[in-house]
Amino acid sequence: MDILKENLEQYVPTIEEFLTSILLEETDIEVDAFEEVENEIALEHLNNTDVYLYAREQNISSDVIIVLDQEWFGLLSSIMLGIEEKEKNEQTIGLLEEFADDLADAIKEEAASNDLEFEFSEVKVLSKVEMQEELAHEKYIWTKLDIEGIADEVVRAEFLLGDPETEIEKEEIEEPAEDEEDEFEEETLSELSSLEEEDDEDFSSINTRSEPKERKKEKVISARHIEFAEFAEENGNGNGEVHSMDLLKDVDLDVSVELGRIELPLGKVLELAKGSVIELEKLAGEPVDILVNGNRIALGEVVVIDEHFGVRISSLVTTKKRLAKIKNGPEG
Repeated sequence: MDILKENLEQYVPTIEEFLTSILLEETDIEVDAFEEVENEIALEHLNNTDVYLYAREQNISSDVIIVLDQEWFGLLSSIMLGIEEKEKNEQTIGLLEEFADDLADAIKEEAASNDLEFEFSEVKVLSKVEMQEELAHEKYIWTKLDIEGIADEVVRAEFLLGDPETEIEKEEIEEPAEDEEDEFEEETLSELSSLEEEDDEDFSSINTRSEPKERKKEKVISARHIEFAEFAEENGNGNGEVHSMDLLKDVDLDVSVELGRIELPLGKVLELAKGSVIELEKLAGEPVDILVNGNRIALGEVVVIDEHFGVRISSLVTTKKRLAKIKNGPEG
């Protein structure tokens, strides 16, 4: 157990650095608890409102579970989306998946530097009930982490790693023998053939009864051959949207940096004179907002480049979210 704990603590600085880069706050992590727990009680103490990030480590065949309390919704969304979302929804689920994938990449990179190789499956964001159905080990290594610096109070995160030696073997469903399958198939075909013969006899008797004794001469009408225009096959590779995007790439957008805002009464505005100083709400050292067509898409820090002001991006929403923000127009 001590060796496992040392191995985990080896990755704590990597996780701290990752959280600091994402949340833009100096992060400190302390391992508060570390013990082996049984499958039945692994999730017993956790809340229904907690968020469960689940993946499988393929090389050692082990469950990897990260448990975050509900406060993480607001922490991540306020930084990565620019709006605070405190509930589980489509937006926050996508955000957590992106967060977990980036964290996994950081851990894999650190492991590779120590000649280790991790291979994680796709991350799932689950509820407590859904998580219980995924548990695949009789025993888990449980770790409780206390994280300081990203909120006013200590934020909780927990980590569960399945013990590979206690993996539960899933019962395989017995497949019917080939002889039984062939016999069943022959019986089915025989029954279908007999039903078809009965149907043919029924239709034959109906047609016989319906024919008049003296058949009238039927007038034969020859139909003209009609040629239908051939429709060109639609291009199913979805390139239409790509071509449209290529055309839009040359459209100029207004990019601006907002240092901060403040509301002033009319009287104060009228009193302004040359040399007056307006104190903004944003503090010195805080990241500035980067706006595209009035929509915040990133945070950054002001820099000077060849006597020109510039901004170095420190946090950026995904390409998909950038397109959505630009499409929806300026924020209200």
